[in-house]
Amino acid sequence: MKKILKQITLLSLTGLLFVGCSEDDYTGLSQIDYSKRTVTLTSSSNNVTFDETLIDPDDASTYSVTVTANISEAAPVNIVIPLVQTGGTGDSGDFSAGTITIPAGFTSASTTVEILQDCESGVEGNETLEIGAANNIANANVNPFTLNITIENDWVNDVIEFEFDWSGELTYTAGVPAEVTIDFCDADIDFALADNGGNVLGYIAATASCPEAGGFSGLPDGTYFILAEVYDNPFSGLGLTDTMPITTTYSQCGFDTAGSFVNSVLNTATISGDVIPLATVEISGGYNYTVTPW
Repeated sequence: MKKILKQITLLSLTGLLFVGCSEDDYTGLSQIDYSKRTVTLTSSSNNVTFDETLIDPDDASTYSVTVTANISEAAPVNIVIPLVQTGGTGDSGDFSAGTITIPAGFTSASTTVEILQDCESGVEGNETLEIGAANNIANANVNPFTLNITIENDWVNDVIEFEFDWSGELTYTAGVPAEVTIDFCDADIDFALADNGGNVLGYIAATASCPEAGGFSGLPDGTYFILAEVYDNPFSGLGLTDTMPITTTYSQCGFDTAGSFVNSVLNTATISGDVIPLATVEISGGYNYTVTPW
């Protein structure tokens, strides 16, 4: 009798396993009889040309193409199709390609290919991109597809970025209490740009932060000067003459223009209102910068 009951129990469990594995709980479609689906890709436009100088770096969606994947019959599993560069002279900094995921039980899905302003590659000239599906999609066969894009009017980054840092501490003897520690960042330093005639054109960074950061672009070729303006130095009346070094770091995305130097003119005795020259900047060709410490 125990043997018969054991056989009945095993048969019942086998039936449950068969039901549990033969259907997907979400779609009701068979997992056992699944076969690869054939995917057809289409795009909202093709053989399209984009002007890189007109791209809004904060809203790349206006320079995008939608790619849609379709299958004739829903599948019981997700079909995932990464889009990748398959040819052309561009590189990964020129675009962002999404991944299309057709959910189980659906027959269509879309993603976008966005064209980006690329500052990493410097001067590139006109470029081309060919976008298609990645190879070896696990559970689908993808019909041949190529999205052809041309990027013209190369955008060249002409912004040079600066950071000015005078952070530090000084501990000195001041009677009672015996020692006092001051924070150099309590001094407010602003940083301005002047032309060759000494006329201040504006501030690179003047936010009362420490360090300060900012940049500039779009200036005519010529010689310019970076100035540190001591807006407020609360230490000037302490009778101290300790150096508060200013470290200047600069860079230009896409170019070898980069460096760092230290100016040691600023000190605890520097009075508010003083101006300290930090560097000269030579501009040529509209976007080629040469920074020379003062």
